[in-house]
Amino acid sequence: MVLIDGTLIRTQRRTGKADRRNYSGKHRSHGLHFLALTDENGRLIWISAARPGRTHDNTAARHDHILTHLRAASLGALADLGFRGLGNDILDPVIVTG
Repeated sequence: MVLIDGTLIRTQRRTGKADRRNYSGKHRSHGLHFLALTDENGRLIWISAARPGRTHDNTAARHDHILTHLRAASLGALADLGFRGLGNDILDPVIVTG
């Protein structure tokens, strides 16, 4: 069993249109989005590449094929509601949300 969560690492705002995608409306700040997998003690197992701050947890998980990798490793994951509707098999869920 692993824990999965997305987080926003705040950054300074740069000028120009290129930085608009780094704005997170949820956090009302600019930053980069990361997904992290940890064990039950909180030790880091894996971290994703940086994505624009506006990226949703589900989008990042789909892009990184998290479900496929977890199934291949015979692991399950506990996650927050940001991962609801990820496409889990109802009879054999890989990611369990609250």
